[in-house]
Amino acid sequence: MLRVRPVHFTSDLDGCAAQLEVQGLKCVENHGDWRVFDSGNGKAGLHRAEAGSPMDGTTVLGFEVRDHEIFVRRTLADGTRAEVADSRHGSTARVTAPDGFNFLADPVTDLSLPNPASPCSVTAIWHTPDPAAANKVLADIGARHEQDYPGGGALFSAKNGGFVATHKGAANVVELEMGNDAESEP
Repeated sequence: MLRVRPVHFTSDLDGCAAQLEVQGLKCVENHGDWRVFDSGNGKAGLHRAEAGSPMDGTTVLGFEVRDHEIFVRRTLADGTRAEVADSRHGSTARVTAPDGFNFLADPVTDLSLPNPASPCSVTAIWHTPDPAAANKVLADIGARHEQDYPGGGALFSAKNGGFVATHKGAANVVELEMGNDAESEP
């Protein structure tokens, strides 16, 4: 089980939440400063950030998995660094790319598959200095390769919903995109 769930940090939590709802996402968790929205094909998390802080307006790559301990064992076996880690919200899996970029894969009980009638999908766009290494990391965590892009980037899908696109960039930066056509290059 793997689902894309990037997290966007914002000082305008209510405004961002309203934008996601306008795009067809449904709020499935609301814990005040932390909310999760489901598109039917991937999820997006919103987390409150202090206005003007370095996190305000940033997005981090993230996933949901059924069992984070099994996920860590399988990711390690496929050749990518992973570990069980403690976070503010409990035990999770931390995956680390060869250049030190890392992201979390949080355990969840929602095992639903993508809804083919979903009006949109969640795509995390991972800009990275080394798309080939990022592509291997995504394959090692169980994402499925969908297509290649010029410059070494690629599009991957997650079995339980959502997409991750890798693109050549000067630094590791993640963007959140909602779209009706996840098969096209973001």
